Amino acid sequence: INKDGGKSQIKVNKKIAEIHSGFQDITVLDLEKFGKSLVIDGLVQTSEFDHEIYDKSLLKKLSEEDREILILGGGDGYVAEVALKINPKLKITVVELDYEVVNYAKKFLGQKIFEHPNVTLVVGDALNYLANSRQVGNTLVDGVVCDLTDNPIGTKKSERSYRKFYEEVLIGARQVIKSGGWISAQAGASRVVDKYLNSAKILQEMMEEHFVDIKRKDIMIPSFSEENCFLYGRKKD
Repeated sequence: INKDGGKSQIKVNKKIAEIHSGFQDITVLDLEKFGKSLVIDGLVQTSEFDHEIYDKSLLKKLSEEDREILILGGGDGYVAEVALKINPKLKITVVELDYEVVNYAKKFLGQKIFEHPNVTLVVGDALNYLANSRQVGNTLVDGVVCDLTDNPIGTKKSERSYRKFYEEVLIGARQVIKSGGWISAQAGASRVVDKYLNSAKILQEMMEEHFVDIKRKDIMIPSFSEENCFLYGRKKD
């Protein structure tokens, strides 16, 4: 059952690997039509077949003029991989809390992007990274990509917990983005029934408080079996 109340079935050809990382349940499945797919806590996160639809949606604001971006989450490496296809000169920092996501991407999805000289992997908490970046005066970035789950690790499935987490993310991101720079975020299912948190609506409202020129795009991700919401904004000049 999808968050919009619809039903979908995906045939599993083979379970390739499975682990509980200490943070979450991580599985790599060979799915019919979608190939090798990363599944976390029972939800498809990315697949060989359609990951570029998701990645390019998150990277909609990336330009050839950008020189450095920060990806929060993104441990499967696909967003960083596609970003470098768009802008080969780009320097990318990926901040992923759960190293097992990276490990599984390397081991079972053939991911090699973390060996690229332009990509720096930081294994750690995104909020801590943002706070530390401000304290040590790291170089400001052109853009921040929030490739985080719509139920962030360590938060309860409640609006209060969700808002508290993203308030810190958005404040931190705003302080590390250059004037006029951009932010993008995946915000979960575009439409949800009452029993699910409407993370897309909540995050859009929050982004409007911290950034300008907020845009929303709802895009069908076939392996998710539903439309996903992507949000974009700009830091005020």
